[in-house]
Amino acid sequence: MKKTVSINIGGIIFHIEEDGFEKLKSYLDSVNKYFSTFDDSKEIISDIEGRIAEIFLSKLTDNRQTINLDDVNDLITTMGTTQDFDATLESEPEPVKEESSSEEPSSKKAKKKEPRRLYRDTKRRIIGGVSAGIAHYFGIDPLWIRLLFIALFVNILFEGLSGAIFLAYVILWIVLPYNNELEEDTKIKKLFRNPDDRVLGGVSSGIASYFGIDVSVVRLIFVLSIFLSLGATILVYIILWIITPEAKTITEKMQMEGEPVTLRNIEDAVKKNLRVKDGEEGPLVKILLFPFRLIALIIKALAKILGPLLRFLIDAVRIIFGAILCLDGFIGMVVITGILLTIYGIGGLTSLYNLGEVPIDLIRESIDPIIIFSIWGFVLITALGFFLAGLAIILKRKIVNAYVGWSLFALWVVSIILISFNLPGYIAEFRSGSSYKEEKTFEVVAGEIPTLKLSADPSFGPNLVDLKIRGHADSVYKLVMDIESRGANRTEAIENAKSIKYEVIKAGNDILFDPKPVFPEGTKYRFQHIEAVFYVPLGQVFRMERDLDRILVNTLHPGGYRSHQMEDNDWIFDGRGIKCITCPMDKSTLSDDDDGFYGDRMSYPFEDFDEVKVASLMKVDIRRGAEYKVTVHGDEDDLDDVYLNQVGDELEVKYREDAWEWWNDDHREIKLSITMPELDYLELVGKCTGDVRGFNENEMEINLVGASELILESRVEKLSITMAGASEMELRGSGDDLEVEVIGASKLKAFDFEVKRASLQVVGASLAQVNVAEDLEIEAAGMSKVRYRGEAKVSISEAGMSSVERD
Repeated sequence: MKKTVSINIGGIIFHIEEDGFEKLKSYLDSVNKYFSTFDDSKEIISDIEGRIAEIFLSKLTDNRQTINLDDVNDLITTMGTTQDFDATLESEPEPVKEESSSEEPSSKKAKKKEPRRLYRDTKRRIIGGVSAGIAHYFGIDPLWIRLLFIALFVNILFEGLSGAIFLAYVILWIVLPYNNELEEDTKIKKLFRNPDDRVLGGVSSGIASYFGIDVSVVRLIFVLSIFLSLGATILVYIILWIITPEAKTITEKMQMEGEPVTLRNIEDAVKKNLRVKDGEEGPLVKILLFPFRLIALIIKALAKILGPLLRFLIDAVRIIFGAILCLDGFIGMVVITGILLTIYGIGGLTSLYNLGEVPIDLIRESIDPIIIFSIWGFVLITALGFFLAGLAIILKRKIVNAYVGWSLFALWVVSIILISFNLPGYIAEFRSGSSYKEEKTFEVVAGEIPTLKLSADPSFGPNLVDLKIRGHADSVYKLVMDIESRGANRTEAIENAKSIKYEVIKAGNDILFDPKPVFPEGTKYRFQHIEAVFYVPLGQVFRMERDLDRILVNTLHPGGYRSHQMEDNDWIFDGRGIKCITCPMDKSTLSDDDDGFYGDRMSYPFEDFDEVKVASLMKVDIRRGAEYKVTVHGDEDDLDDVYLNQVGDELEVKYREDAWEWWNDDHREIKLSITMPELDYLELVGKCTGDVRGFNENEMEINLVGASELILESRVEKLSITMAGASEMELRGSGDDLEVEVIGASKLKAFDFEVKRASLQVVGASLAQVNVAEDLEIEAAGMSKVRYRGEAKVSISEAGMSSVERD
């Protein structure tokens, strides 16, 4: 048992054994006595004590918290003694080697070099200690690692690496263990700003000291590059000024020169500094340097004034950035977990999520669970990484330990491997698309009035059946089904289409349509979809039940009718189309007199416009007429929330921003009726449905965004169409040139719009159907599908799993 003493060195409390304390005290007394004759002796002694504290800290471990005599002897060996100088002091103790040879083996054993490991250096960190840790591992100045990260992040060295560098930094932050006791290698030359030879911040002098070149050369390079780089060098200089520390202490000045911190080197540095101070600058040098020194004084004064504000702004940016990462990560975790629970129907979430055209109940039967869970794990861990990184940035401390970090990283890598091995094969099963036709006829019984309806209550979920009702000159009811699907090849796609069952039967006076196809056990979902057309003899009276609207498309709207008129009315097809023979009015609900369903109406005196933009949730009817007329139909309360404005030749209609609730489409919709002589541009955004008829234009541009639907029946010589989201458009009429861009999951049906020339760009999971007589250019990508008719010369560019076929 030995007696210990508590001492304070460099502001740090150490416990030291009594014999070691006596020797350390004698050593420090000799050092104090030697340097007491120097100017700035207090600063010199403070630097020496700071270095001693660093050495002692490196000796302490979790198992040993006391400094012993061996540690003091190692310190003296490292730092040197005053006997190394010409002026030897008699009070300096001789370095004593331990008599006990039995302690040498244990001491050497304790000093056995441990395997080098990569840590985050939290002692010298700026953000997370990643750069400082990498620099310590490779034995270089952390400044260069930081500059490398910045250069890669802002795309100075290579393009397009910002996201990868950011993700790599976050991953290293998570998986690397932190270490607050990494010993700094004082022999490493570090870049500092040199305050003893500065003109404007000391950056040039520090760089000159680091590379061992004349400072005049560095300054000349900076000045010339200002003109050559059109001022960009000024920004570089300011950045270096900000991120490069100033060599304030003697220890830092020696590190700037790459010298080890010993008493001999401290003495040399002090004497060199004194010689520099004694030197005098010539008058010409003072005149040349005066403007730069004046700028330096101004910048230094501004730094003192604005320093607190800048520090506050830096902290604010740090917290905001961390909060954004936390929010993104949290949303990512909630969304991906919600999708997983929805797929497996856990917690009743299936009814809360709608995945568009994808039947959720078929996903779990069609996708290998390994793919589902590996994607879930990859996204979840990535989102969790963003969340933890955001917390670490906000709290400025470590959130998870190394074991948890490495475990998450291992799971993340495993999920990537599983995705890489399983997902490509699954995607290949959707490479090709094809379809097959199936026809069925039903006899007409004289005198009966058939009722068309669904065979069962429609369940919640996506619609895999599109039914159109048309008239024909034949004497029977005829059903034509075009069943589409995808597969690894066309043969497999056709087999997948044939694998589903869809029934339409005649039972008495009723013709029953299944609300959705049946997937027999073992049948995989491969985007099967049914396009059905039911033909009714011209002049044959029939009825429809309201629930048929669940699968009915493009049947009532072309005739100007709405689904609320289906029930309890008799219908026929004549030579012009569908007609309701028992409706209260003989024409469309789109007429201005139809306020029974839409409620009140308001008219607006807008004139001289040929462009229309409509947003939110509205029914839009645009007709060609000699006069301008704008009418809005709806409930009185809803009409007050509608905003109409004309700017130049553009009419804008939408809900007011404080009234529009995009998630709520249960209220009764607004109907917008417009009569105008010419229509050059139409834009529908949100969930609008439109009907445009009767125009004869040289040029027209249509833009559909969101889940909007439009029927256009006109003659347009040059028609440009842009569709994004899940929008749908049906064209009827004719034209000369057609330019189409379809993105997302949109559908363009233009078999009834014959043109001479067409150019199509179809991306995503979109569908385009066109009828072209002369020249046709097609670019298809993703899982898009293009069908064309006509005798046009076709140029095709396909990418991904897209398909282009003649209909």
